[in-house]
Amino acid sequence: MVMSARRATPNPPKPPDFPPQKTYVALKKQLAALDDFRGRDYREVEHAEQEWRNLTLNILIHGFGEDSENVSQFHHAKWSGEYYMVGMGPELIQHNFEQRVEALAAMLKSSLAELELMLPEPEIIGAYEPGAEDQFYRDLRTIVALATRDLFIVDNYLDTQLFDVYVDGLKASVAVRVLTNQVGDQLRIVAEKFAKRGNFELRSSKDAHDRVVFADDRCWVIGQSIKDAAKKKPTYIVEHSGAAAMKGIYDPIWGSATSVVKS
Repeated sequence: MVMSARRATPNPPKPPDFPPQKTYVALKKQLAALDDFRGRDYREVEHAEQEWRNLTLNILIHGFGEDSENVSQFHHAKWSGEYYMVGMGPELIQHNFEQRVEALAAMLKSSLAELELMLPEPEIIGAYEPGAEDQFYRDLRTIVALATRDLFIVDNYLDTQLFDVYVDGLKASVAVRVLTNQVGDQLRIVAEKFAKRGNFELRSSKDAHDRVVFADDRCWVIGQSIKDAAKKKPTYIVEHSGAAAMKGIYDPIWGSATSVVKS
C-alpha cells in the first residue's frame, strides 16, 4: 500500500497587531527618514535604504496585515523603474533609485491618509476660563497640526509666539498664510526668519475682524486674539460647519491685502 505524502498546510497570513496610532507614528518617522535619501547617490545609501525597507515592511505588516493592499503597494513601489536581464549601468540604477524613493513616499502618504481615518478625533475642549492658557495653547497646537496641505490664520493682533510656539513644527510642505492688521518690527523680524522654511506669506489688512484658523478644509473661530487668549478673560475655540463659505469670505480679503513678508 502506497501512502501519499500529506501536503503541509501553509501558515495563514499574519494579521495586523499594531494599533493605528502606533502604526501612524512609526510610518511618519519612516517617511521623514526617506527624505534623507533624496538627492543622494544610490551607492552612498545602499545599506541604509535596505535597512529602511526592512523596517518599513515590518511596520506595514504589523499595522495592516501581511496580505493587505498596503504591503502589496510597498512591494510594487520598491520595484519602480526599468530593469533588464543583461545588466544596468550606474545611470539607470540611479534613475531607478530616485523613482523608487518617490514611489515609496507616495505609498507611505497613502497609508498615512488611511490611518488618519482610523485615528480618534482630537478632543478640543473649546471653552477656556481665565488662566487656562495652557489648555488653549495645547488645543490650538492640535488644530494647527491637523494641517497637511495649507494653514491660514487670521488675527489682527498677533505677536511672535505664533511662530515660536504654534507653527514652528509644521512641515515645509504645508503652505502657511497669516493675515493680520498690525505688523510690528519684532513680528516682521521673526516672520522673515520663519519665511526661510519656504511656502509662507504674511499679509496686512484692516478688512478682517474675527480670529479664524483654517486647516486644510476645516475652520475654527476663536473668541480672543491668540496672543492674549485665556489670560485674563474667558474665551472659546469653535469649529465652524461652513468652512467653504468662510474661505469664500476671507480669501478675497487675503487677495486684496498688502504683502509684508513672503518666502
